[in-house]
Amino acid sequence: MKLLQVEDLSFRYPDQEDWLFSGLNFSLSAGQIMAISGNNGSGKTSLLYLLAGIIPRHRQGEIAGNISLAGINHKNADLSQLSTIISLVMQQPEDQIFFPTVEQELAFAPENLCLSVPEIEQRIDQALRLLNIYPLRFADTDKLSFGQQKLVALAAIHTLQPAILLLDEISSGLDEVKLAAVIKLIREYAASGKAVIIADHHSRLIELAEYVINLSKT
Repeated sequence: MKLLQVEDLSFRYPDQEDWLFSGLNFSLSAGQIMAISGNNGSGKTSLLYLLAGIIPRHRQGEIAGNISLAGINHKNADLSQLSTIISLVMQQPEDQIFFPTVEQELAFAPENLCLSVPEIEQRIDQALRLLNIYPLRFADTDKLSFGQQKLVALAAIHTLQPAILLLDEISSGLDEVKLAAVIKLIREYAASGKAVIIADHHSRLIELAEYVINLSKT
């Protein structure tokens, strides 16, 4: 099943004369892992922001081309609608952690989906155990290390269970043990029939992908 289709996509910020990237064409199907590579400043984060809908809803720029998302109108949907289908774990976890405890952070998304209490508990438990952070369940989010915050932000998106998971430099700040947990999650996420797009420099993450888009060559 095709989840995402990108056709002749180009983007530049208001202060740019040249396109940051142009003429991108790719698709993503259920079960696939895709990687985005490129030099710093090549547009990896901007592409993820476009796919997640952050651009143009919260950040401005000129867009050409089309993004088609299975099951929802990408162009006209608001972020709350898009996030149930495609969601981003940002480079800086403090930008998307809002609640005082880890459990509250992980409960927020499934509660907004109006899931039953047992289902919410199951999703929280699954995400915490999959990333080996169960002992952090009742921890204060403002006392977590940067690496722990990264895993909590990822766990919170995991409880939402979007069809497409976007990861922006997820390896930054992670030791080998934490990175191994992320790799396990990515593999299981794709194996469950969902899809993952990874923008990262770490070779172990790039190697997970079936194909790689190099923005430095666009």
